[in-house]
Amino acid sequence: MNRRIFLFGTPLILFVLLVLWFVTHASTSPTNAFQQEQALQQEIQAIIDTRLAMLTSPKYGPFKETDDVISILLIGLDTRAGSDVAHCDVIQFIEINNTNQTVRITAVPRGTYSPLPGTGHIPSDYYVSNACGIGGLEYGLAQIEKILNKQPDHIVMIGFSEAIGSFRLLGLPATETLQWLRVRQPYAIGEPQRAHNHSTFLKHLLTNTPLTETSHWQTALEYVLYNLVDTDLTFTQAQELVSMLASLQLQDSPERVELFMKPEYTIQEIPYNADQLDVVLQTPFNPADGPSDEETQQRVIDAVSAGLTDTSFVTRAFDQHLWLQLNDRATRESIHFTLLSAILEQTQDEETRQTILADYVIEMEALGESSWAEQGRSLLVQNN
Repeated sequence: MNRRIFLFGTPLILFVLLVLWFVTHASTSPTNAFQQEQALQQEIQAIIDTRLAMLTSPKYGPFKETDDVISILLIGLDTRAGSDVAHCDVIQFIEINNTNQTVRITAVPRGTYSPLPGTGHIPSDYYVSNACGIGGLEYGLAQIEKILNKQPDHIVMIGFSEAIGSFRLLGLPATETLQWLRVRQPYAIGEPQRAHNHSTFLKHLLTNTPLTETSHWQTALEYVLYNLVDTDLTFTQAQELVSMLASLQLQDSPERVELFMKPEYTIQEIPYNADQLDVVLQTPFNPADGPSDEETQQRVIDAVSAGLTDTSFVTRAFDQHLWLQLNDRATRESIHFTLLSAILEQTQDEETRQTILADYVIEMEALGESSWAEQGRSLLVQNN
């Protein structure tokens, strides 16, 4: 299910570029230092450009022309501070119908009954979110498919940190949006209403996000977004889905995005409005008990500081984009680079290191973080 499988498996072009660089530059005279540095930077840029070109290659599998309806199961995983336990807290089944030009979104409340493997569970344990947390993701996904009575064509999974990062990239108030999506206590029907709100939010994105022709910069930004999720979609397929949705022109016909729930409940229509979140999130929507935002941020920083010598923690924290939980931009990117350095230090395979570094430079340049991009390029030089 990991979208990195096909990325790490095809770095041959990058390797050839490195070999060419070594052959042409290994014997360069010290008197030509400036030309050597200039040529090296050109080769580094070639690696970055080749990376993007490789990701958009048609060989990574566009959809078949016969695929009139494409279904995607979107799972939001509640993963915190490098934890290896994940509950399926958001379950949204999205069907894109090219024939009748509609999108159908079906929500499954996380509290929906589900059997659990093993013994010793109390009655309140038997719900589908726990099916993922106790039985594992494969078991949980199988239970979700039984509830839906449908099998998705593709699966997209996004964690807690990655959701925050996605909201930022989409220009939304990240922390407030996440709070709005998590609220359930004030509603009479609780969890089902929250699940429907998730569908409402997706509809808002589909009908309010302008989709334009892809540019080189936008391709890099799309790749950053793509890199925040785990999916069996290739990058080419993900881009094709965006083009498909753009062709539906849902901004002009929002009624063609239909919302459902399984099992059915009577719920309210509560639209997402980014400009009014500060009002909506006042008490009782955002109760004062529990850790403050500052305390939560510090916990992330402390977890990284304490876990840098633990290889399993570093792997989980890097894969889960833990730094995205930090609101302060400078602190966020500093922790990002710290974890990048840590994952590189414990990664022995040179091709994998090359891919990680190239992806980092692409991301930093797409986000306008030029100083961090340069540090990534410096690591590319050292890695070569």
